[in-house]
Amino acid sequence: MKSLLIATLLATLSLTAQASERPAHFKGAEISSAQQALSVLQEQNSKLAALLAGELNPTSMTEIHQLTYTLENALAKLPAASDEIKEVLEEVHLGSETMDYQRVKDNGAYYLQLAKALLK
Repeated sequence: MKSLLIATLLATLSLTAQASERPAHFKGAEISSAQQALSVLQEQNSKLAALLAGELNPTSMTEIHQLTYTLENALAKLPAASDEIKEVLEEVHLGSETMDYQRVKDNGAYYLQLAKALLK
C-alpha cells in the first residue's frame, strides 16, 4: 500500500512538473477588420523588430511568444496574407515556445521581410 502511494505521488509530481514547463497560451488581441489588422501589424511588427534586434533571452522570447498570437489574429483578417507569411510566423511562434533563439531570429527576420512587402 505504501509503495502504491509513493508511486502515485511521484506520478503526480512528474505531471505537475511537465505542465509547468509548457509555455502559456494567450489569445492575442481581437482584430475586427482588415484596417485594424494593418494597424496592429505595423505596431506589433515594430515591437518584434526591436526584440529581435536585442539579445534574445527567456524574457524576450516570452514577449515574442505573446506577440505572435496577436500577429496571427491580424494576418487572419487580411485576404492578401499568404500561406508563406503565416507559416513563417508559426515558425517564430514555435521557436519561442522551445526557446530556440536561432529559429526565432532567422524566421523572425524573414517574417518581417514578408510583412513589409504585405504592408506596402
